[in-house]
Amino acid sequence: MTHDRRLVKDDGTIEELRKTIPDWIKRLERPATPSVVPRFGPLEGIRAVGTGIIVAQPYIGTKLAEFGAEVIHVERPGGDTFRFTAPQLTRGPRPHGCDEAEITKNKLSMGLDLKQARGIELLMALWKISDVWMESSAPGTLERAGICNELALAVNPALVIVRVSTYGQYGKDEYLGRPGYDALAQAYGGMMNITGDPSGPPQRAKTYTGDFITALTGWASTMMALWEVKKTGRGQVIDLAQYEAVAQTNGNTLPLYTGEGTVYGHAGNRAPGFQPYDTFQCSDGWVFIGALGGAIYDRVPVFLGLDPAEYSYDACSKDVAAVNSEKGRELDRRLRAYCATRTSHEVETALNAARIGCARVYSTRDQYADEHYAAREMTVPVLDRQSGVPIRVYGVVPKMSLTPGRIWRGAPSIGDDTTDILANMLGLSKPDIEKLYAEKVVHRTEPFTTPQVDAANP
Repeated sequence: MTHDRRLVKDDGTIEELRKTIPDWIKRLERPATPSVVPRFGPLEGIRAVGTGIIVAQPYIGTKLAEFGAEVIHVERPGGDTFRFTAPQLTRGPRPHGCDEAEITKNKLSMGLDLKQARGIELLMALWKISDVWMESSAPGTLERAGICNELALAVNPALVIVRVSTYGQYGKDEYLGRPGYDALAQAYGGMMNITGDPSGPPQRAKTYTGDFITALTGWASTMMALWEVKKTGRGQVIDLAQYEAVAQTNGNTLPLYTGEGTVYGHAGNRAPGFQPYDTFQCSDGWVFIGALGGAIYDRVPVFLGLDPAEYSYDACSKDVAAVNSEKGRELDRRLRAYCATRTSHEVETALNAARIGCARVYSTRDQYADEHYAAREMTVPVLDRQSGVPIRVYGVVPKMSLTPGRIWRGAPSIGDDTTDILANMLGLSKPDIEKLYAEKVVHRTEPFTTPQVDAANP
């Protein structure tokens, strides 16, 4: 079995590059794994190193780290972009981006300058002792610096390599060098076209949805590749294009277009072909009510005191014509009138008692105060080691009965674990480490290990 030549040129190139590996890296033996992080979870024993920035690639590492993998986040001099992007934690001695505070929980941070030859050499050493290398850059960027798939596989033939980019590592050339971000992947991947109110423009799905979908796809593909390593001992390259991760979630749009010739547009929260499936305003906020399918729908007219035979599924909900019929519009009006005179909690309670799906539209304040969130440990207190501010981060998903994940540490400071990684994983002496700091090949910001301010919401 050979690699896809668009991602790995040939085994001959790997063999030639193997001759260039420094002897000390060839002799390097893998230390105990984990070496620095606690032992827990089903991924205990896996080590991953990530050199990418923003959300898509780093969040793959977050999911690995939640379940016990030892994940090293390599940071450029000065720290990653999201360390300094709004919104920020500003109440402590050092500001810190809230996105980074969430996404780098459980990780180790190594400050490393990959623009220096010695920095690339240290990256090679990390490859040698790791199972996974993840990165995110436009195709060709790393290659121009001498960092490539073939070199990584020459150092470690069992290494899983995850390359994250907006448009992929190959394809039509004019796409490959373009700048890429979450929203661009949403636009090109089709998500933006079906998001937003029909009376307004297409909208970006919030909270970097394209990035997170890419990361979840990347997490799954990483585990598949590690399973292949277990079977054959061979690593491989994963080409993870953001737009493709987004496009695969567009559901019925491609069958609808190719089978019926219809382009699905942005329809807002409301489902165009059945009801109720929409947001409804209450006296103090909003709820979402969903009754998908005839068996669930039949409970709605009964709940509203309407004749279920007259306001049947066929009459009001089976397709676009039924939803927009006189009876269909009347059912919607009655449901909205019911909600408008009651609190969101009253509506949620009553509809769920009637076995009609309904949930309040929660803010972060609601999540923080909710007893179900608390019972499932979905908000976890940690100390942000960059800012010194005590915060909460989201808990482990999913829950596992035998080997559960855990959140054991908040986000590290920039380069927090550099010395430990150099000494405990790579086996470098104290003088060698001091020289690397003096030459600014590596860097570290002293972390805050105790809260520097009180939590705004503990």
